[in-house]
Amino acid sequence: MALTDSFLRSVQGKESASVTEKSDRDGLSARISSKGKVVFQIRYMLAGKQRRLDIGTYPGMSLKEARDENIKLRRVLEEGGNPSEHLANRIHQKQTALTVEEIVRDWIRVYAMAQVKGYAQIIRSFEIHVFPSIGKMKHDTVQPHVWLELIENVQAKSPSIARRLLATGSQIHSWGVRRGAISTKPLEGISAQDMGIKRGVTTRVLDDDEIRLVFDALKNSKMTEKNKILVKLVFLFGCRSGEIISSKVKHFDFERCVWTVPPENHKAGKSGKPITRPIIPAAKELIKEAMRLNGGSEFLFERAFNEPRVSRPMDSSAALSLPKTIIAWTYRNTGILMPHWSMHDLRRTARTRWSSITAPHVCEVMLGHKLPGIWSVYDHNDYMEEQRKAYQAWWEELEKILAN
Repeated sequence: MALTDSFLRSVQGKESASVTEKSDRDGLSARISSKGKVVFQIRYMLAGKQRRLDIGTYPGMSLKEARDENIKLRRVLEEGGNPSEHLANRIHQKQTALTVEEIVRDWIRVYAMAQVKGYAQIIRSFEIHVFPSIGKMKHDTVQPHVWLELIENVQAKSPSIARRLLATGSQIHSWGVRRGAISTKPLEGISAQDMGIKRGVTTRVLDDDEIRLVFDALKNSKMTEKNKILVKLVFLFGCRSGEIISSKVKHFDFERCVWTVPPENHKAGKSGKPITRPIIPAAKELIKEAMRLNGGSEFLFERAFNEPRVSRPMDSSAALSLPKTIIAWTYRNTGILMPHWSMHDLRRTARTRWSSITAPHVCEVMLGHKLPGIWSVYDHNDYMEEQRKAYQAWWEELEKILAN
């Protein structure tokens, strides 16, 4: 007679004089110890020998689950496998399965640090929004709805970070599956549009009064000199802060007065082309001073706390915090609370002012943008002289603003 739930409940935990065994079907049985412990077992033939395998303990494994497991292991046997080895491998995989945090950090270490610009901001977003809630959970046990709920909570406060978590999370899952480190892709096929995450368009541009406040803070605050120089260079060149932070001393040619941003250091680097910008006298003075302050590092802006004999560029997250420092100093010392602005807003401000100084295509080259359409296919001019005149005119305009 087959096993029943009522029978298992009646014997579970009940002491008896001897060990008993009750068969179910298809080789499944329950072994009841003298202490009342119920263990599901399967019997099968392998290489001409009778085998017996424990597959679970009641009530941790229900009767239905035991029967389902028996069917799976029978299929393994029919396909020429060993049920015992199959079960052992599955248990080992579960015990050694990576957590969410482990697979994310592996992706950062193996892939992102070499391939993804701004990886520091990415890992910081996961540290703040993902790891505290699901970081310690086994990755393959986290269901899609858990990820989506987490991202939706972030979206309510910061759509841009929610978009980052969704896109990067999906990329990490695909990478992990390809490497065989994990087996599920919980965010596969889910787009920002599916979640109603809209891309924010920022139009923040600093006016003359705000520019004066920024330079007043750079002149009188206790910010480190290298940070003050960094802000000025971003403002002068209209470059991405990451481009100047990742630059090495060798990238600045003072004989030709040219700064070269190699492909690996800028956003459009997949084209394989560097960005070349002229170094005007004001920029040369700032760059020379940064070199004097970098402690002999190969990088123009050295990280503040490096390991001995290890040279690394300044942490990009440190640069992103500089506007907050300037806004706070301005409020404490002038009583003026500036609306929030970012380092990228300095780039946008410069580009807006350049429109009255030089031609639009020269402005785009100065930004390091690719020229539109067929233009980029046939026009490979670096417009170095036009850039030089524009940068000089832009710096003179800044001086006039500050003089007022």
